[in-house]
Order: sequence, then structure tokens, then C-alpha cells
Amino acid sequence: MFCETAADTFADPARELIFQVARSYLERQAITTTELVFDPAQHQVLLNDGARFQEILQRIALLQGQHTKRPVSERMKELTAMAEAAMQRVATLAAAQPAFASVSEAAQQGTFSGSDLDGWVRGGIAFARLLARETAWDSRAKLCLEMLESTAADGESHGMADQTLAEILRLPPAAPVLFGEKANRRHMIALCLGLAGGEMPADSHSVLRRLRSLFATQALPRSSDAIRARLIEMLNGTTALYHSEPHAEWQAVLELKQKLQELMMFAGDGDIAGSLMRRFTRFASPELLNPILARETELGRKLLFLLRLYREIEDGNARFELQGILTHYIDHRDFRTQFVGPQTGREEFGTLAAAISGAMAEVDIPEPRKSRLLEQFRTQLAGVVKPAGARSNQRGVGGPKDAVIVRGLRMPLKNWSPVGLLFGPCATTLTGKLTVGSKLSVAVEIRSSLISLDFTAEAEVLRLGDGLVAARYICADVPTQQRIKAYFAA
Repeated sequence: MFCETAADTFADPARELIFQVARSYLERQAITTTELVFDPAQHQVLLNDGARFQEILQRIALLQGQHTKRPVSERMKELTAMAEAAMQRVATLAAAQPAFASVSEAAQQGTFSGSDLDGWVRGGIAFARLLARETAWDSRAKLCLEMLESTAADGESHGMADQTLAEILRLPPAAPVLFGEKANRRHMIALCLGLAGGEMPADSHSVLRRLRSLFATQALPRSSDAIRARLIEMLNGTTALYHSEPHAEWQAVLELKQKLQELMMFAGDGDIAGSLMRRFTRFASPELLNPILARETELGRKLLFLLRLYREIEDGNARFELQGILTHYIDHRDFRTQFVGPQTGREEFGTLAAAISGAMAEVDIPEPRKSRLLEQFRTQLAGVVKPAGARSNQRGVGGPKDAVIVRGLRMPLKNWSPVGLLFGPCATTLTGKLTVGSKLSVAVEIRSSLISLDFTAEAEVLRLGDGLVAARYICADVPTQQRIKAYFAA
């Protein structure tokens, strides 16, 4: 933002720049930039605070000087003159302006509908006075919401309310009030998802619920940016977001990625994608990667995980390490006997082999290494001991009463095993939102002459086609796991 006119000094971009350079001062004074710009009393407080006024202007001049290549001293003179003129304009208009008891009263008087600079400043003065009367941050946020609901979306006052609310959403003193005193990273992420249109946590503040409704009907660019900034802040760092156990954390972060892609506010945002990618890159570190690979007894499952992890990261060093691990497993001397385990059926073997081949064909590994890996995998795969035919007594074939329930939709179960499900036909309302790698919470009902079983599980889509979904699942209930293993071992 480079102010050149009187109107520029009062515009939203100018206040946003002031917020960035004077944030610590605003936090100490417990005020917003709107109050600092449009309240003569705050002008006097700033001028009486030693060299603070000149310090703020100098920081702006330095920031702008980097882009304009002009001398800082020259820009300082211009900024000082513009700031003093702005203060004088505010003081003159404020002295002649009546007080209003509420946003609605000021709106009824047309205070927020000014069409020229003085009109815009009068609206700012009225809004600053209303903000100054409130000491609680949530009450100030409510004033912003009232402004957004009662002013024209293309008006200056509407933009001012959006910019002010964005400040409040980012100020640390306001966070405990709006987001909760004990809000951790997981809860903050849930709130951000809820505000963007996802499921809102039950204990969320009424201000946030009201803001969520406004996001659904209005374009609030600065408040949206504030929520994105909060989300990025939560995604950054090295602390686990959901689970201390690496594989559970991996599944949770994959699910988070899918949720972010489904929300318009976050989908396609490069900064969010970058933060999430750094999260995924951590899974390539030995302390997280080794436990995940150790839980997989089959080489095929290890390869599939490594290829999916490779796809989620861009860090050159991490990718180089993963290429080495992929080569190690593909060249493994026991590949033919350990690619799959004894409980794996013929269909599961085909699904797994196809998933790995497809992932290797699409993976971004430089040539000629990629071609060599793919050729070696196919050579090794040709020598793998294939699983036997259909299981005895057709134990994996779904019966007429067997079903899978996903998101309230009940679908026939075609085949199942201790680790896999094949179900459908599925409605396009479900399959249209799924891709290979999508995560699902499923409920499974088995009703046959040999076993009657109900269980829930977390599933990962392996293949989609002809309305059917092939998925790998994990049932967390240990007794149920034992019953399933015993059933297929019989």
C-alpha cells in the first residue's frame, strides 16, 4: 500500500498496513486500527507516547522505500504531512458529529452510506466511537458483524467492518475470548474448518457461528484471510496435530487435506498447501517413517505407502531418500514371498499390484530411474507366489444381507477380507466425492450362516469403477479383529 491521496490514508489497505507495523502498540492499548485512525482521543494518546508516532511512520516509510527506491527521509516528510492532515480532518468532522447509541441508529441516519471522503470519515468516526464503548473483544466483534449485516457490501463502511473484524480475529488478546482459553491446535483447526463451511464444534462462540453464516452469504476477503492465517499458524510447526502414533497421525492429516480441498475458502490456497506439504514431509523422517513401515508386514503395503507419501511432498532431499527406500524394497531378496501375506486373496493381490503399478507410473521420479524402478517391480512381481483361488466356503463373498454403511448410505457388500472391502453399487453422491486415497468411516454388517458381525472401521479407497468401491480397512476393536482373523483362518 502506497498512500498518495487523502482518500488513500483512510482506505482499508492503509489501515491494514498500520495494523501490521503497529500491532504491538495496538495490543498494548487494546484498540483496533479503526479506533487509532478515526478517534481524536487516540490520536492524542499516540502523540503523547514519546516517539511512537514517528516510529510507526518510519517503519511504514522503510517498508515502502524498499519498493519505490526513494529516500526514506523524503517519504517520512510526505507521510508526516498526510498523517497530520488526516488527524485534522477527523478532529474537525468529529467535533460536528452527533453521538449514536448503536450501529442501527447510525445506519438509519445514513452515517455509513457516505459517497465522498468526508462521508466515509464520518462513518469511521461513528464506528470508532461504538468500538471504544465496548471493552470486551467479543462485543467489538459483534459490532463488526452488525456493520456487515446492515451496510451495503460495496460500501466503504462494509469494507471497514471486514478489515476491523479481521484484526480482532488475529489479535492474541482476542483469541481466548473468541476461540476459547484452552483451544489447542486441533480445536483451532476444527474452528477454521467450521467457519469455512465444515462442521462447527459444539462449544464454539456465538460470534463465530454468526460469522460462519455471513461467510456463506457475503464476500469478506479480509476476514477470510484472517481465518486462513490462523489455519496456517496451526499447521506450521513440528508438534503432532492429532496423534502421537505416526500412522494414526498420517491418516488424520490425509483426512484433513481432503476436508480442506472440499472447502472453497481453503481449496487452492498456496500458503495452506505449502504448510500442509511441510507436514507431510515430516513423515519422511526416520522417527515417523520407520514405525509406519514396521506396522506393515507385506512389502506391497510398504511400497504403496511410500508412493503415496512421495506424492504428497516436494522436498528434494526427502524425495531422494524415499527413492532409495523404494529401490531397497523392490530389490528385496524375499520380494516373491513377502510381497503379500498368506491371508491375502487373489482379488486383493490384483488390486494391490494394480495400485502400485499405477502409482509408480504417475509418480514424479526423474527418468531414467523411474523406468528402471517400474521395470524391476514388474520383473519381481512376475515371480511372486500368487495367492490361491477363492477362499474355502467362499468366506469372503458378501451375502444378500451383508452391507456397508457410509455417511448414512447403505450399500451391498460384494467381497471382504481381514483387510479389504468391495461394496456397491454406490450412489454418485458418494462416488463423485471420492478419489483413490480418500478416507472413509464405515460401518459393516455381516449376516451369514457362519458369522453374524457388526463393526466400524476406518477405510482408505484403493479403486473406483462401475459404481463399486474397493477399500482397505482397519478395525480398531481388538476382539472384533480376532473374530475376523479366526473366521478367515477356519
